[in-house]
Amino acid sequence: MKKLIYLALFSLIFAACERIVEIDLPSEAPRLVIEGQITNERTPWQVRLTLSQPYFEQTEAIAIENAAVRISGTDGSDVLLVHQDTGMFVSADTQQCVAGELYTLSVIYDGQTYLATEQVPIAYPLDTIATYFLPENNGFIPSGYYVFIQGKENEAKGDYYQFKVYSKDTLKADDLDNDEFGSVSYLNEDFNSRDILGELAKGKTPRPFPFTVEPGDSIRVEQYAINEQRFNFILELRAQQGRSGTPFDPPPANPNNNISNGALGYFSVANKHIASMVVQK
Repeated sequence: MKKLIYLALFSLIFAACERIVEIDLPSEAPRLVIEGQITNERTPWQVRLTLSQPYFEQTEAIAIENAAVRISGTDGSDVLLVHQDTGMFVSADTQQCVAGELYTLSVIYDGQTYLATEQVPIAYPLDTIATYFLPENNGFIPSGYYVFIQGKENEAKGDYYQFKVYSKDTLKADDLDNDEFGSVSYLNEDFNSRDILGELAKGKTPRPFPFTVEPGDSIRVEQYAINEQRFNFILELRAQQGRSGTPFDPPPANPNNNISNGALGYFSVANKHIASMVVQK
């Protein structure tokens, strides 16, 4: 009984010692945030403009309406983008960029000019999209049907990709890959996709996307060949979004981008190719 009384007293003492400390977090004036990506796919070009917010701010981002937005290219293009809604500036007609050409985004807002330039990477279309069945007793990987792709890489090093994979129009994977270790592993250049069963019998498996599918599922793979700076921007952004409050988290910081004059965000120019299929049993 005495022990219980002592514990209760200690609890009251510690509770009385608690203090709420208000931390004065530094803040800065809002900065322009520019988000946009154009590709070789013929679509309207779109760029979104908003203002940055403090780290712990939970309100909706402030959309920009009064800005002059243009995209010009070394292919002779000069496209004006007009505000439509919620900070989105859109071209009047469909456009597409050309592999190897440079494209420059120009934004004039509040008397300041912001510029970003990128070159469209050279990339090949996807050759193959296929599935294979992984049986039981294969280690830690769940049994089931998996989707993989095959494509050709550039001979020179320096390939950077983003792969978005949809199953029944639902995004299931959004992965980055490069040829840092010799090849882009998702492109499975060393796997004979014309003899899948023979390759599996030899113990060779392609690198699939990390989810199982079912017969009848519709699959769409979007391959984006991107620049190294864009690749690193996505990595840094995901590291910040994955912060969990532990001592091992990266310090809070805005990812390095390609936009001048202190703006945030990124203007990306990508070489896009799509492959699709319906999973067969």
